[in-house]
Amino acid sequence: MAARIESHLSVLYEAPPSPQLDRLVHATPPLRLRAGEVERWTSEPGIFVAVLDPHNDLRRFRAAALATGDPDYRPHITLLHQESVTSALQAEEAWVALGRERFDVDFAVTELVVYEESGGAWRDVARLRFGDDAV
Repeated sequence: MAARIESHLSVLYEAPPSPQLDRLVHATPPLRLRAGEVERWTSEPGIFVAVLDPHNDLRRFRAAALATGDPDYRPHITLLHQESVTSALQAEEAWVALGRERFDVDFAVTELVVYEESGGAWRDVARLRFGDDAV
């Protein structure tokens, strides 16, 4: 049985070393973002909310954390992950229910949770608050 993947916004797929990440997150104000329309992956079962970065907060944070760009990164809030789907029908039913939704709402990311996969399960290994050191 696959590990269940909860809804989330992936900010980084790979994190820099812990002390560097801690300093960066604490020195960065919360990330101001905007939720858009519901979309689905075409290559795999999965449904997500498109995320817009109107203030470039996420782009700047990722550039500082990774020291490089990632042209394949697409900000999104995962609603239904391929590893949590038990059948193609489940994914299709979810798409029928959600496919016409559009949120158009601003939100802020105030906490970064670092997850680690171990033994087929995900566990959080760190919880960092954005802007703890920002003025």
